[in-house]
Amino acid sequence: MTRTLLATAFFALAACAPPPASSESLFAAESDRHWQLPEALHEISGLAVSPDGRLFGHNDEIGTIYEIDFEGGRVVKTFALGGEDITGDFEGLTITPDGDFWLTDSRGRLLRFREGAADARVDVEAFDTGVGESCEIEGIAFQASDRSLLLACKRMRGREARNDPQKIFAWTIGASDARVWGQVDTDALAAAGVRSFQPSGLEFDRRSGRLIVISANNGAIAEFGPDGAMLAARSLGRRHRQTEGVAIMPDGTLILADEGGNGQPLISRYPRNP
Repeated sequence: MTRTLLATAFFALAACAPPPASSESLFAAESDRHWQLPEALHEISGLAVSPDGRLFGHNDEIGTIYEIDFEGGRVVKTFALGGEDITGDFEGLTITPDGDFWLTDSRGRLLRFREGAADARVDVEAFDTGVGESCEIEGIAFQASDRSLLLACKRMRGREARNDPQKIFAWTIGASDARVWGQVDTDALAAAGVRSFQPSGLEFDRRSGRLIVISANNGAIAEFGPDGAMLAARSLGRRHRQTEGVAIMPDGTLILADEGGNGQPLISRYPRNP
C-alpha cells in the first residue's frame, strides 16, 4: 500500500518543483550519432536492452523482434512470435533481468516470450492487464523493486475521460488487473516549456533511479527522480519526427528510436553527462 501511494505521488510531486535547468539532465542536449534503420523497421515502436547489454526493437504491426547492433549500424537477427504471424498494434517492449521479453499492444495485452535464434519462431504466453477499455497504452518498463510492469497511457479512452491526465499503470506479474501507479503532471511539464506531452515510451535509469519518459507528440523527453521531482524536461530537435522507443545502454547512454513517417526511421544516441 505504501509503495502504491508513493508511486501515485510520483508525478504529482513534480508540480512543486521549479522549472528544471537543462544541466540537470542525465544526457547531453545533442545526440552524437544517428543511424537510419532498414525499411523493415519503418514503424519502429519500442526498444529494450537485454541483461547482457544487447539492444532489441520491434515494429508497430507484426510480432517480429529485431536485435540491433547500434555500433555496427545493422540488424543482427530477427525472430518471430508464435507458430504463424501475430499482428497487432504493438507499442512497447521490455526485458526482465531473468531474460523474459514482454511486448504490449495499445490495449494493454501483454505477450511474454524468450529470445529466439535467428529466423526462429518462439512460443508466446498472453496476458490481459485490464486497462484496454480505459486507456491507449504506449510504452512499457520493468520495475525491479516489486517485479511489476509499468504501462504508460498515451490518452484516456471515452468522451468523459478525454481531458483526464494520462496515467501510468502498474501490473504485477501474474495479477488479474493493473492498478494506477501515477499520472503525468502536464502543468509541471508546461512550466518547463514542454506542452502537449503524451507518453510514447518509458524506461528506468538503473544508476540514478530516474524514470525517463518520452513523448512522440511534439517530441519531448522528461526525467523524474526517485522522490517524484521532475528533474529535467525538454523538447527534442527537429530530427526527431516521432520518437517511439527509448532505452538506456549499460554504459549509461540514451538511445531513442523514431518512426519513419514520410522519411527514414532513425535511431539516435545521446551521451551521458559527466
